[in-house]
Amino acid sequence: MQNIINILNIIKKMDKKLVKIIDLGLWIAFLICTLGIILLLIHYKIYISADLFFIGIEVFKIGLITAISIILCSCGLWIIKEKKQ
Repeated sequence: MQNIINILNIIKKMDKKLVKIIDLGLWIAFLICTLGIILLLIHYKIYISADLFFIGIEVFKIGLITAISIILCSCGLWIIKEKKQ
């Protein structure tokens, strides 16, 4: 529980521009993941081809990787900016 509170305090200290970029990036990643889930649901309900399953998995993975990279890169950018000041 203490770790979550520490993370929230770090986010509160970040620049507002950086938080907006994180928010927008996470929304885009969420939409990509949702598209992957929709493709997987279409494959589950209406079996069209096996390729649709693999495309859905790959799109979902791209969304997750995007979300993780946005979080890590923004935290790294914030740390570099804090060290510079």
